[in-house]
Amino acid sequence: MKKRVLSLLLCGVMAGALLTGCGGAASGDTAAETETDTAAESGEASAETTGEKLSFNVCVGSEDSMVVNTALSGTLEGLSACRHLYEGLYKIGKNNEPELGQAQDVQVSEDGLTYTFTLRDDITWSDGEPVKAGDFIYGWQYLEESAGDYSTLLDMVADAQAPDDKTIVVTLAYPCAYLPSVLAFPSAYPVRQDIVEQYGDSYATDPELAVYNGAYEMTSWTHQQEMVMTARDDYYDAANITAGQITWDLMTDSSTMLASFQSGDIIYSDTYPADAVATVQDNGMQTAQGYNTYCVMFNVSDNASDAIKDERVRQALSLAIDRNRLISIRAMDDELATSYTPSGLTNAEGTEFNTTVEPWFDADDYEANVARAQELLAEAGYENGEGFPSLTYIVNNDDRKEIAEAIVGDWSDMLGITTITVETVDGFFTQRQNKDYDLAYYGWYMDYPDISNMLYTMTTGSNDAGYSNAAYDEAYNAAIAESDVAAQWENYAECESILAQDVPVIPLFHSVNTYLFDDTNYDGLVYYCGNVYFGYLTQK
Repeated sequence: MKKRVLSLLLCGVMAGALLTGCGGAASGDTAAETETDTAAESGEASAETTGEKLSFNVCVGSEDSMVVNTALSGTLEGLSACRHLYEGLYKIGKNNEPELGQAQDVQVSEDGLTYTFTLRDDITWSDGEPVKAGDFIYGWQYLEESAGDYSTLLDMVADAQAPDDKTIVVTLAYPCAYLPSVLAFPSAYPVRQDIVEQYGDSYATDPELAVYNGAYEMTSWTHQQEMVMTARDDYYDAANITAGQITWDLMTDSSTMLASFQSGDIIYSDTYPADAVATVQDNGMQTAQGYNTYCVMFNVSDNASDAIKDERVRQALSLAIDRNRLISIRAMDDELATSYTPSGLTNAEGTEFNTTVEPWFDADDYEANVARAQELLAEAGYENGEGFPSLTYIVNNDDRKEIAEAIVGDWSDMLGITTITVETVDGFFTQRQNKDYDLAYYGWYMDYPDISNMLYTMTTGSNDAGYSNAAYDEAYNAAIAESDVAAQWENYAECESILAQDVPVIPLFHSVNTYLFDDTNYDGLVYYCGNVYFGYLTQK
């Protein structure tokens, strides 16, 4: 599950075939010019060239988020770093779409179940050793055994074999049109077994404790301060890599990130203070469509509060939220969510999936929604909030606390519930994963633009809510195995219908992603599903 110290982000738009499910057809600032010294002008002065290649500083997060072991990396920040250091059979190209990476050719069987990859002849690790087919097989096994956030990423793979050093034969359990997106994801990258065994738990925790097969190698890591990556001369596509050195400044404070951007010390930041939106809006803030859903998550596991275990209570709490007010508070052009699955996921005809789904509620009649919420709460035995237990709604930063407090205000004003308090907690993700909470912030930013990637998160064992419904699992499994898109979407719609009844999460809005990038002076940023790639940047 992709976590962030983060704001939720946006995927680049994929070809229509990739937006069907399995079995379907095959926060920033770009300174504007002003009369005073601007961030863009400062940014121009901050960049240098290494030979003919650029050298610059960026910030995507803090030390804790920069895990560069591909099997364990679970944050957008760490995954972005991994995309520079390693490469899979596919990679995300300049046009924000998967293209062949370490593989020079792929042959797909007529039934869509067998992929035969032939590796390039000129791919090497940073220590000069050739990249072999067995490195991919081991990497996938290592991913599963490591039990990280993405250990089940390759569940559609029934078998994978390396008959020789240059050939990988992948057999799928069912046809999967979005397989290129999966194999372009960092968790599916190759891993050198001898290096892992040599360094054990220390693997990839310092530059010399790993080897790299991507366009970059890590040349220094001053922990808590910066990570430096240098372009590899022996990378097969080195001629197209225009950034020679990337210094990743490691910061935790969003105000510091903004100040560094405005001074030109960094040319990219994915975070800035929420109250700075007006300042950055015309001075470098980039926006991108969501592919994400911002939610309230309920703990519905065995150790949950009896009140929260009652689906009528969860339905009532969802209906009583004034989502339009939340959107106005954020002032980020978010899209009100009437379904769990976000917009932007289309079939070959361009039809949006979530326009075919029955909305969870009527977004145009808040008054009626509140009335129904009051009825449901009374039916559950908590009329006007009487007897409702004391619960805690946990969040991980002050921006989310503001939204949570607005929601709790709606519950107080509309339902009479005054016993829910909001708390910002350290170790938020651990606490949520351990089901040590009542209600919590939850956001899912899709790893690749396919409906399955969103709805998978509510299958049994795949969510921090402790949610499990056999009917939901059945509908989801039927969808991913379906070869007909229309039939597949019917199964996905059934998943949405079940979620609307059970409400393990409350979808609030599909947020527009924003980040800071100096596009006045630079071009060529690759921004894909919240991950960022700087290797193709050019200076204007």
